[in-house]
Amino acid sequence: MSGSRHKLNRTIVKGLSEPGRYGDGGGLYLLVKASGNKSWIYRYMMDGRSREMGFGPMSNVNHIDVARRNADSARAMVKSGIDPVEKRNADKKIEIAKLDKHRNFGELLDEFFEAKDKTGYFRSPQTRKRWHYCLNNHASGIHRLPINDIHTKDVYSILEPIWTTKTETASRTRLYVEAVLSWAKTMGLREDPNPATWRGNLDQLLTPKSRVRPAVNLPSLEWQKIPAFMKELRSLDWPSARLLEFIILTASRSGEARGATWDEMDIGNTCWKIPALRMKMKRPHLVPLQGRVLELVESQKADKINDLVFPNPKLSKAFSYNAPMVTLRKLGYENVTTHGFRSSFKTWALEATNFPTQAIEFALAHETKSAVEGAYIRGNRMLEKRREVMIAWNNYCAS
Repeated sequence: MSGSRHKLNRTIVKGLSEPGRYGDGGGLYLLVKASGNKSWIYRYMMDGRSREMGFGPMSNVNHIDVARRNADSARAMVKSGIDPVEKRNADKKIEIAKLDKHRNFGELLDEFFEAKDKTGYFRSPQTRKRWHYCLNNHASGIHRLPINDIHTKDVYSILEPIWTTKTETASRTRLYVEAVLSWAKTMGLREDPNPATWRGNLDQLLTPKSRVRPAVNLPSLEWQKIPAFMKELRSLDWPSARLLEFIILTASRSGEARGATWDEMDIGNTCWKIPALRMKMKRPHLVPLQGRVLELVESQKADKINDLVFPNPKLSKAFSYNAPMVTLRKLGYENVTTHGFRSSFKTWALEATNFPTQAIEFALAHETKSAVEGAYIRGNRMLEKRREVMIAWNNYCAS
């Protein structure tokens, strides 16, 4: 039997130069290509069909005796009902998975950002930039650790030095590291529980953020001073002033207003329809357009230069994050932030009106904390009641 198989030998194999396939017997062949390159192939039948398995190029190391041993191994698998090609592919996947789990945290960051970019995970370029900075600077202490070998003590080691001095930054870094490790586990690169979670984990080692540094609200203008401020703002013939006025009158976030497009403006139904992708809570939001704010939108049509409702005319693109703040500074309001006007709106609504608290919260795109209330009013999220709130706010701002 061995003679019927071993038809070739090293001398014959070395001397073969004519392109073709030369059998050694038992399904093993030497393939000679027109280029002169030689390689080993094993042919076999599996489930009624012919298959081929490559054993690599012929060489001083991968000589005929090695090829015969590989063929014997593959032949035994076929006899046992195992497809040697599928077995080899499965073994490769296992080996790759083992190697992936030894890749370190830093090596996976580029893949993490690439994957998240495809899903629109980051709300804005500024948000992505903040994630990138925290993960590449404050989390650098775990960059060289294999992704599958990162434990709670490792995450603690990068957070503890800045937890009391840069509490907000440390808290964000923890959240971002948790997200990367969660993604890694979903990708099959980790097996253990996430070591960056807070509850029942890092909360046993670090002081709660609220006790380290009490939350400080962003500086806002007292609601009683809003009408006078709005009069000053309307006197400015600046595109950025119109943007800031729109932000204040809609009680919206700066990014939502700066990125507002004409497709989102439903003038016929007097609504601004912000898609979930552009909202902080990733839920679509309707903003009633009433009074002065509707006039603002209509007036922008005359100077329309692209899809943005409030573009920067000098650059033909969205205003930067700092543009509304610069307008505030030019008016002399050094200690007021753009976001602070949302606080001004809420305080006015709670102290000077009798509108339902839920309507006020929904106007700010906040979620109600009551599951029962949320289930009852999730249909239109009190849109008509919010129209009344926004009409009153617009009237007050113009008073």
